[in-house]
Amino acid sequence: SIFVLLLQTRHLRLILPENFGKMVRVIFVSNRLPVTVNPDKEPPNDVQQSSGGLVSALKSVVKDYDEVLWVGWPGAYCKDEAAMTKRLHESNASIQMHPVWLDKDDVEDFYNGFSNSSLWPLLHWMTPYARFKKSWFESYRKVNMKFAEIILQVAKPGDIIWVHDYHLFMVPMMVRNLVDEKYGAPDSSPRRPKDLPPLDSDAITTQGNTGKKLNFAPTSRSEAAAWQNLKIGFFLHTPFPSWEIISTHPNCVDIVQGMLGADLIGFHTYNYLRHYRSCVIRLCGFTPEMDMVQYLGRRTRLGVYPIGANCTDILNNMKTDSFKEHLKNYAEEFQGKSLVLSVERLDYSKGMPHKLEAIERYLEEAEKAQKQRKQRQDEGFQDEDRQARLEKLKARFEACWKEKSERHNFGFRTAMTAFWNKAKELVLDQEEELDHTKTVFLFIAVPSRQTVQEYKAIEEEVHKKVSTINGRFGTVNHTPIVYIHRGIPGDELAALYARADCCLVTPLVDGMNLVAKEFLVAKDREVEHAVPGTVVLSEFAGATQEMFDALVINPYNVEATADAIHLGLELTKGNGVDKQLRWEVSERMRQSVLANDAVWWAAANLKDLQEDPSIGRCLEPTKGPTSMLGVFAKDFSSKQEGRKAIFLNMDGSFKDPSRESSESFQQQLEALCTRPDLYICIISGLTKDFLQKQFGHLENLTLVAEHGIFVRYAGQPHWKEMCFDDSTAWIQKVTPLMQLFQRCTPGAQLDVRKASLAWYYHDCDDQYGSFKTKELVHQLALSTGNLPCEVCQGDKVIEVKSCRVSNGFALKRLVSDQDKTGDNFKPIMVISDDSADSSIFKFLPKERAYTVRVGLGETVARHRFLDWEEAEQYLKIIVDDDPLGLERSSESLLERFQTCMGDANTVVDDEDVDLNALEDEPESKLPSHIQPPSPVLGPVGW
Repeated sequence: SIFVLLLQTRHLRLILPENFGKMVRVIFVSNRLPVTVNPDKEPPNDVQQSSGGLVSALKSVVKDYDEVLWVGWPGAYCKDEAAMTKRLHESNASIQMHPVWLDKDDVEDFYNGFSNSSLWPLLHWMTPYARFKKSWFESYRKVNMKFAEIILQVAKPGDIIWVHDYHLFMVPMMVRNLVDEKYGAPDSSPRRPKDLPPLDSDAITTQGNTGKKLNFAPTSRSEAAAWQNLKIGFFLHTPFPSWEIISTHPNCVDIVQGMLGADLIGFHTYNYLRHYRSCVIRLCGFTPEMDMVQYLGRRTRLGVYPIGANCTDILNNMKTDSFKEHLKNYAEEFQGKSLVLSVERLDYSKGMPHKLEAIERYLEEAEKAQKQRKQRQDEGFQDEDRQARLEKLKARFEACWKEKSERHNFGFRTAMTAFWNKAKELVLDQEEELDHTKTVFLFIAVPSRQTVQEYKAIEEEVHKKVSTINGRFGTVNHTPIVYIHRGIPGDELAALYARADCCLVTPLVDGMNLVAKEFLVAKDREVEHAVPGTVVLSEFAGATQEMFDALVINPYNVEATADAIHLGLELTKGNGVDKQLRWEVSERMRQSVLANDAVWWAAANLKDLQEDPSIGRCLEPTKGPTSMLGVFAKDFSSKQEGRKAIFLNMDGSFKDPSRESSESFQQQLEALCTRPDLYICIISGLTKDFLQKQFGHLENLTLVAEHGIFVRYAGQPHWKEMCFDDSTAWIQKVTPLMQLFQRCTPGAQLDVRKASLAWYYHDCDDQYGSFKTKELVHQLALSTGNLPCEVCQGDKVIEVKSCRVSNGFALKRLVSDQDKTGDNFKPIMVISDDSADSSIFKFLPKERAYTVRVGLGETVARHRFLDWEEAEQYLKIIVDDDPLGLERSSESLLERFQTCMGDANTVVDDEDVDLNALEDEPESKLPSHIQPPSPVLGPVGW
């Protein structure tokens, strides 16, 4: 009955969860649909299901959502697009597929051109392979706009949209711009500085779209708000290079900025995240947090989600009869031989020529060792004893270990130590040494982009090298390299994984590389004919972050790679260790891979995108009508008992340290200081000389300089230096760097203080000063990582200061000292315009504090003034000591509330809210979006 009663009230939306009664829909967006169409065939053969880790991972989370849609290119051209679109809608009951139809020119310029000939080489650090054409970018922009429009044609308010990979870099921002075009953009803070080079006029904006009518129109303000709060995720499946690499692209800023339309950007490793953050600093002109970027009034979170292997499909393949048959045949075929498996797409980033060179070196060493043994036997010498051979092998291992000692392959080294100890207990006569000349290298090289000239050249080079090695080391009964130039079925590949003694994964650079993980999934000791195996893994593959027991190598170091192959086979194939211990080499990694598979990866991404409260629109206080300020100034009236405090920080208004405060503001300060019940304090990062010159004549004013290093208490003529714990030795290290930038930047000033450095560029050329600022911030971020200091970026100033020196700590100390006297400050107001130091708002007791930010931008303060003119107007109310004067305005409270909501550009329901009825209610009982206006601005949430 209570629920029925609530249903009859307009307050139901204030009590129920936000998504109560709503369907949860997710839209997957990728370059390709999970199917391939063939219009020339008859149903059902005209639509073929695709396979792969991404498809399986996304399909695994379908059951968690009420409705799942997939937007992408179906992989073919079609004359009757409408009929095939209808056929795609009917082809899958669990996923609604919405095709983006492209013509041949689009595919050539967008896919083969911009995506694979421009972006792919740069994302993999292969700048010599990168080519650029303006027409390619135009096609890329046009196709991305097609995707954005199709998304909004099928989307509904509150949907989750997950965009994938480098083909669609610009889609997130295009979707945002299309929505903002309909409903208005949120307050942009920060925006791209105007003095930076302009973007392509049609790159990210909605200009030049395809002209299709978008089927989304709000029916109410609440629905419009839901459109504004679409959750958009983006995941990059490739590496992301450093800014030095990506900046070689003519459209690099558009690429980096396009991703910022997403609420969550996912990468495989922290290295890729760090590179992207660096690009935001250098190319977009502002400094993000470590894992968060605020841009155009939205927060974008940066996250790391290493994609996992498609364990389900591999394990299912291992249960089939065909798998068992393949594995049995391979066990017989490679009896008495070592099998090293390499599965790669024939791509220049995979390092195939380097891998073949390492194999050649390995075979040379094996042949050399065999000849030496035979020569000793022919000369009548006994073969060297097992202990000597073990010592040589151990020396080889130590050399390889020293090469990459920083990798901390604890599990691998533990197993190797057990190998030495076990080997000493074995009798030489009972065992044979592993013959490395009988090693077979099985290459499965999947053809890729065969129409591209660079790929043709790699294919030709690999074929020649394979022929050379086989001709040099092959015999009638043995071929060192078996080369398969095609893909093979999943059950057969799983059988090869299970039989192989070593997996060779040595790309020059790779986003993740799932081959190593798939290899470990198949290493099930319970499967008949399966054998233990090791992984030789390139340090430049993303999988290295998780393969803690792999033998990590530099693929450019041919000798180290050859040694790693030798050691890997000795560990799992040699006679120095029993079979049970051989399985331990890969068992821990296998358990980790099974636990963190592709299903886990997809679920983790979507969970964070759906539930993370830190992403989405910035929660900023909004401006309230000036006429309402007097209502809340009553706490600072002389008629109120107790001592009151007002702390001011004006560093942002003193961008030029030589600037003086206004005469009117000086008069207001002087009047405030005459009130015995008021404690007035100016807290600043500026020098004591500057504050003394500006405000020294006000004896009853407390002055705090250099973030609390120096204090002049009210009624005292002299400054005192406060003690703090942090060392300032870092200043000597950082000063030369900032002096260098000062010399190279005409008009820049460097202010060296007791515990901070400030680099001002207000007198510089706007464009050049902004350029040098980005470079300085980037260099400081790299140079100060291990120093006890922090870098803060304000308006026309870069400040480096000790970690425990801040306006917040200074204010906390002043309030604490006052509390110790027993005469606590009752209300406390903090007004600050310093965007570089927000700590001043964080250390106050919330029950008696008013925190006010002057100016635009995200802030932890609860209230806002747009400028100091409004702040002075508010202070005048306190000076006049008539806080209720403006309350007697002819404007009604409801009208003022509506004015405030209009200024905030915030969407609310069309229903009227009777503020007069709510005015006397305790604030804690009211929902955040209908709280009565606070002293300066509406609370967070308006």
